Amino acid sequence: MSILWRYLARAWLKAFLTAASITAALYIVIDVFSRIGEVLSYAPSWVALVSYFLFKLPKILFDVFPAASLLATLVSIGMLSRDHEIMAMRACGISPGRVASPVVACALLLSFVALFWSEAVVPVAASRSRWLWDVELKQKVYRGVFDAASLWFQSERGFIHIRRYDAGTRTISGLSLYEANADFDLQRVVEVETMNWMDGHWVSSGGFVKDLKSGGSGLRQLAPAEFTLTEDPENLAARKRKPEEFSFRQLREQIAQAQSRGLAAEEELVDLHHKLAWPFAGFVVALLGVPVALRSSRGAGLARGTATGLVIGFGYWILTGLALSAGRTGGLPPLGAAWLANAVCVAIALMLYAYRPPR
Repeated sequence: MSILWRYLARAWLKAFLTAASITAALYIVIDVFSRIGEVLSYAPSWVALVSYFLFKLPKILFDVFPAASLLATLVSIGMLSRDHEIMAMRACGISPGRVASPVVACALLLSFVALFWSEAVVPVAASRSRWLWDVELKQKVYRGVFDAASLWFQSERGFIHIRRYDAGTRTISGLSLYEANADFDLQRVVEVETMNWMDGHWVSSGGFVKDLKSGGSGLRQLAPAEFTLTEDPENLAARKRKPEEFSFRQLREQIAQAQSRGLAAEEELVDLHHKLAWPFAGFVVALLGVPVALRSSRGAGLARGTATGLVIGFGYWILTGLALSAGRTGGLPPLGAAWLANAVCVAIALMLYAYRPPR
């Protein structure tokens, strides 16, 4: 490892740490001012408030990683260009590839770190921050445990298990109600095939009732209005665990369970592939940022690098959002939706390297 390689890597890492700190701090400040009004009426303790934002920090750092990587690439090379160091390297016959290699290598290494971070740290912290928000800050009653596809919670009539809830279409596929007496002896089981939210209430379709009182096992069809669900779609959607609360393995298992029941899982598949695509966005934008930064003029290297970073960043986020939305609605395959923005950035970077090599 040459002295130049270490020098460029050190410059990029310093810029990355600065960019990550600033973007994460801005994220937290905006989040504080946008959400603090929702909980002040509950008079939460400062310990709960600070704990909530501390547990949100791992997800925030993961979210801002690509932006920090892009800004670090553009600003570090821009500063070297401003100080005439890039010109000196070119005068010594150092190729653009040698300038790019430590930046891209560091970004790739941190992408693997981000992948590990998203698997080992983010799910635990995100689950805890959500619990703090709902129970400690908003003082809601903790009523159930949910996964990506199914929901378990307690109602006035008993315990309800929803096997699949599609928030997009507001459709429940497979609902079971377990009614018990005061001694928790099972009295009756109600099974509903599907429920749809129509005109402000749930409409059930198909199902049966199994009466277990006094050792009986009577089975009959469910009457149309015999069972009503008081939870509205917004409450059900809020109770579902979010994708960041799962590791890749856990989310893959949830998808396998849903598919084994013959249920569609396009949204979860998009989220699954996005879990792999997002960490490597930091590497992809660094790969694109190097040729862009090397083309900036010396006098405006830093300012132009920052402005270019904003343009590239907004473009990347817009493309990512559109692709993910198309994937969740069936417009794109899940794999393509998750990786489209990365693929576009790599293609543009390769074109810049191949057809307009930096000078």
